[in-house]
Amino acid sequence: MKKTLLLTFLLFSILTFGQKVTVKGIALDSTNGFHKVQITINDTIHKYLKNAELNIDEYKQLYSNKNYAVQADKKGRFKIKALLNDSLYFRYNHQITQAYLVSDLILRDKIKIVLEPEKCEEYVPCKEESPKLYVFIGKKINVDYAKRKYYCNRISMNSKFDAEYKIVENLYGDFKKDTINFVAYDHYGKPAFSEFEHVILYVAEYCGELIHVKYQYNNVYKTKDGKWASPYQGFDYKKLDSLSIKKPIKIEFKEEITFEFEKDTDTLWFDQRFPKPYYETNGFKAKAVYGNYAIDIFEIKKKTDLKSRGFFE
Repeated sequence: MKKTLLLTFLLFSILTFGQKVTVKGIALDSTNGFHKVQITINDTIHKYLKNAELNIDEYKQLYSNKNYAVQADKKGRFKIKALLNDSLYFRYNHQITQAYLVSDLILRDKIKIVLEPEKCEEYVPCKEESPKLYVFIGKKINVDYAKRKYYCNRISMNSKFDAEYKIVENLYGDFKKDTINFVAYDHYGKPAFSEFEHVILYVAEYCGELIHVKYQYNNVYKTKDGKWASPYQGFDYKKLDSLSIKKPIKIEFKEEITFEFEKDTDTLWFDQRFPKPYYETNGFKAKAVYGNYAIDIFEIKKKTDLKSRGFFE
């Protein structure tokens, strides 16, 4: 008899926890509803943001899929379907996240979640006038989202990232360690340099903190003569104010360097980004033919972007 009751209980538990239930309630932030709290199943959205292969289109689809997440309305009301063994995460910027098991929430007579604000700290600007610059060819170890400090007196529109790279070759500044850890900020999402295995990176030291010089990088590849080179990038030459810079030359890369895009790619953009004769093109596939060696790329940067940012005169 006891075995029968135990088996019945186990079967009931499996069936119950395998079915979705509707959770309804109120979720407010500390401003009492001025902002809309997001409710996600098993913290799906936040976990995806930490994905190394983050795809912005997939993220948008996931964000708007009510099977994973919903937003409370202006009065804080929300409704979401979830399994009993799921957890619901209640989030909003600069509020302390709260998480609850669905099986616990449905036992409440009324569900009302009120988030509490994170503690902020005063932002003190760094007054470093002559930051030390490090320029190097790096191999990616890791680039991941980092938690930003919440300042009371400053609003940032940039995401923050922690980056770790192995230093393959120093070009300027002579960083003394084999690996370097630095912070990168980007307004558009994950930094573009993280898409490549090897890059020339520009990192400056501000008040003891190593920070990537925003948007500055060059993807590089090994050549047959054992050097590093980057395929032609026209926008670098458009900024030149000196005729002493070496023009792009034919580069024999160790392996074929190609860039391929979908058929619906904008033709005008593609032709401008991969112009002939610097690239051999076939449809929306471009093979690198011309480029510059790493040391020449650095000279271009010294006379353009790095000059405009005060690193060189």
